[in-house]
Amino acid sequence: MSVINELKGLMLNIGVEERVVNDVGPDQVLAKHVLDSIDYTAFILAIEERYGIKVTDRYALKLRTLNDFINYINAC
Repeated sequence: MSVINELKGLMLNIGVEERVVNDVGPDQVLAKHVLDSIDYTAFILAIEERYGIKVTDRYALKLRTLNDFINYINAC
């Protein structure tokens, strides 16, 4: 399974509508358009748990797209 599909699966797990998740592109800005502030926080927590990493507040503000998250995960 690709990392993008795993991330989309995490979005589904936190309650984002399947229709919305299916339409998300790898370079689409997630905040406000796909994830509200509560969903964004839940998404980061799900990523931390799934990948065993810590996303600091400093980096959380810079992670805007699925590709940004993939790059961060790969760098950890």
